[in-house]
Amino acid sequence: MQDGTASSRGRATAKEAPRGLIDLKRPAIHFFRVLLFLFVLVLIREQHADYVAAQAAAQASPFDIDQVRAFYPDAASMGGGEPKRGGWTVHDGEGSPIGYVAQTSPRSDEIIGYSGPTNTLIAFDTDSRVLGIAVLESGDTPDHVREVLADDTFMHVFDRLRWEEIAAGIEVDGVSGSTLTSFAIAEGVVTRLGGQKPSYRFPDPVSLEEVKPFLPNAVRLKEKPGAYPSHLALDEAENKIGFVARTSPAADALVGYRGPTDVLAVFDADDRLKAMTVRTSYETPEYLGYVQEDDYFLNRFQGMHLNELARLDLEEAQVEGVSGATMTSLSVAEGLVQMANRLRAPPPTQEAPKAVWRLRDAGTVGVVVLTLLFAFTRLRGNRKLRIAFQILLIAYLGLMNGDMLSQALLVGWAQNGLAWRFAPGLIALSAAAFLIPVTTRKQLYCHHICPHGAAQQLLKRRLPWTFIPPRWLSRLLRAIPFLLLALVLAVAMRHLPFDLTGIEPFDAYMIRAAGWATLIVAIVGLAASLVVPMAYCRYGCPTGALLNYLRYNTRSGEFTRRDAAAVFLFLLTVMLRFI
Repeated sequence: MQDGTASSRGRATAKEAPRGLIDLKRPAIHFFRVLLFLFVLVLIREQHADYVAAQAAAQASPFDIDQVRAFYPDAASMGGGEPKRGGWTVHDGEGSPIGYVAQTSPRSDEIIGYSGPTNTLIAFDTDSRVLGIAVLESGDTPDHVREVLADDTFMHVFDRLRWEEIAAGIEVDGVSGSTLTSFAIAEGVVTRLGGQKPSYRFPDPVSLEEVKPFLPNAVRLKEKPGAYPSHLALDEAENKIGFVARTSPAADALVGYRGPTDVLAVFDADDRLKAMTVRTSYETPEYLGYVQEDDYFLNRFQGMHLNELARLDLEEAQVEGVSGATMTSLSVAEGLVQMANRLRAPPPTQEAPKAVWRLRDAGTVGVVVLTLLFAFTRLRGNRKLRIAFQILLIAYLGLMNGDMLSQALLVGWAQNGLAWRFAPGLIALSAAAFLIPVTTRKQLYCHHICPHGAAQQLLKRRLPWTFIPPRWLSRLLRAIPFLLLALVLAVAMRHLPFDLTGIEPFDAYMIRAAGWATLIVAIVGLAASLVVPMAYCRYGCPTGALLNYLRYNTRSGEFTRRDAAAVFLFLLTVMLRFI
């Protein structure tokens, strides 16, 4: 009996031995799992590269013939780029040219309307007169785009005008309720046809009356030579006493909370900033008011030389936004820097890209460090500290920062590369989430970092009874993450029009941007956790299932059913890649 007990204990001890680093005696299958994951990432990356290349190649003939028949009823074929204009010639049934078409992308890609750029088709007759325009694709809000398309006056504003007339600039009235979207479309057309990008958003030129409060001796404004619009301020003797410029059009694509802002910048005779004031804005009046009333912020850049302003790094200079209107004020500051860059000669030297560390990134890294302490020390045994830390995770990492792993994020990184410049904190969190479980037994992210996991832990056993699913039901439910991962691979490899954020609850913590699907998943998952402890983590989370699969554990030397499922997903990826 004692021998049996000792033998049983010996087996348990042998099974639990590798509490720290990988047991090198049985690494083969564990490394196989990691390599399988890396191979899938490579296949997603290669497939996306081929997809992008195919999209670029399609630019040689980007339009379906049916898309242009609204302007050319006799159109039969398209081909042969129009050499002078860079469009594509449209032919009738006999092969004779009946016109040509052009698209505003990629020239218009940097012109942002309310929430994104728009690619517009421009159709010309054989005399280079516009027959009409049509929206091919838009990253703007669908409701705003629909309003623009329904406005016949705007959609025909370019009709019968010649290429050169439009490039020279014309007056355009925006669509009421969709002003930014319509102006962005119009600016895209003018820019594509070779004109200087106009600022339909802020069409009013700088007047002498605006300048006099800052330069009282100014009697005339004279256009200043240069690529970027600005004006010299002259006194009665025609001496330069300063110059003025505005952030539009340099900052037209900088959206604060709701829209861009045009700021007047007044410089003295030595090219030092004397004053700045908001001219016009599409921002929320309340937020704009906070900025206009904050003298400290408006005077923050006073006295800076034009060259100094152009080189200004807002992060290094610790430029903080106005309380209550952070996004609005920082967009104003960034617009000032971009304007200075466009005004300065010679142009600023190009520096190697570097990561942009902000306070939120430092906070995320701090949370990761605290998590490591909880995971690898006895702190996790302190119930009060653990609950306080879980509340911190939900409030800071979840609701405030939104720094969480998700399948949508991982697919985006696999396809396009890591966002190391603008999200270094999230990169550090992700590195810890993957490397710690791969090299140790610790499931760092799911057990100690994930805000949604923390919320479920706080809800655990809050009811006087719980439900334990029978074994058959539990096995059935555990297949859900596997099915979701299969869906993720299909979407990633085939570029299906499916929003992956909707299959997980993590975007729900960014309430302002959350869609209904992710909100429902979050609410249902938390409600289920009241009855079945950690219900979402156990039965619904594809990201957790992936991290758990890569975790080193007591069965890392065995080929399990999870490995069979992983091989199936790998073969599915291969099939989607090559078949």
